[in-house]
Amino acid sequence: MKTLTLSQKQSPFDLDLSLSCGQIFGWRKTGDTWKGVHDKKIVTLKQVENLIFYEGLSKKQVTRFLGLDDPMDKILESVRSHIITYNHELDVYFESKYSQSEGIRILRQNPWECLVSFICSANSNVRTISKRINLIVEEFGTPCNKNNEHSFPEPDTLARCNEPDLRNCLTGYRAPYLIKTGRFINEHPDFFEQVKKMEYPRAKEALMVLPGVGPKVADCVLLFAFEHLNAVPVDTRIRRIMEEHYADIMKADQSRRIPYDTIGNFCRDYFGPYAGYAQQHLFATRDNEKGN
Repeated sequence: MKTLTLSQKQSPFDLDLSLSCGQIFGWRKTGDTWKGVHDKKIVTLKQVENLIFYEGLSKKQVTRFLGLDDPMDKILESVRSHIITYNHELDVYFESKYSQSEGIRILRQNPWECLVSFICSANSNVRTISKRINLIVEEFGTPCNKNNEHSFPEPDTLARCNEPDLRNCLTGYRAPYLIKTGRFINEHPDFFEQVKKMEYPRAKEALMVLPGVGPKVADCVLLFAFEHLNAVPVDTRIRRIMEEHYADIMKADQSRRIPYDTIGNFCRDYFGPYAGYAQQHLFATRDNEKGN
């Protein structure tokens, strides 16, 4: 395996946290080594202190995939500055969650792989989603090395799938969404390139045209594959955090369910242009929340 030494600007970095916090699925850890699919390649990663051992990608690709060039000092300064402007003081709750997840990075995923993963993520936990993704890759993916390991199936492959065969991969009601989305992407091969050129609101609208893509899936794909670091996926856990710790600041009507967009827009106002990073710090430490 090749080695990348983390610079002072790239530290701290936590590979385990970044790969296990629910922003990517299907990666398996054996001992201290992770293996998964990224951008049609089988990738192996391991961290020992400030060393990243890698295989399957170039140094430049690993650096980009792991978000190692993200200016974390600038990002945290921006988040804190926006909080103080909005709230007139530091956010003690956010600071406690940040201190527990300081080494996290937002990964830069392949848009197609990310899209399939998050369509499969609806109403599931990380373990089930990963199992679902691994079954899809093993059953429909393309063999890509001598070990007969598979990469993600291409859009045209999913487009041709029989629904019962895809349901055998534990996709359930998501199977027709995957097939129809595969057809759409196969018929519009420049779709992702077009989305890359769009600002956040328009890009979100474009993604939500796809079968199985609602606001949360769209925000996940925009955050983890298109570098819209202001995208804020609002799942049940983030919703609970917002309702328990930020409802008063939002001035939200707590007698009824707070709309998805109200929470997302509040986070963009409160945390600023890196609201997606702030959300990840809250999300990554969700198991420390009471009741989880």
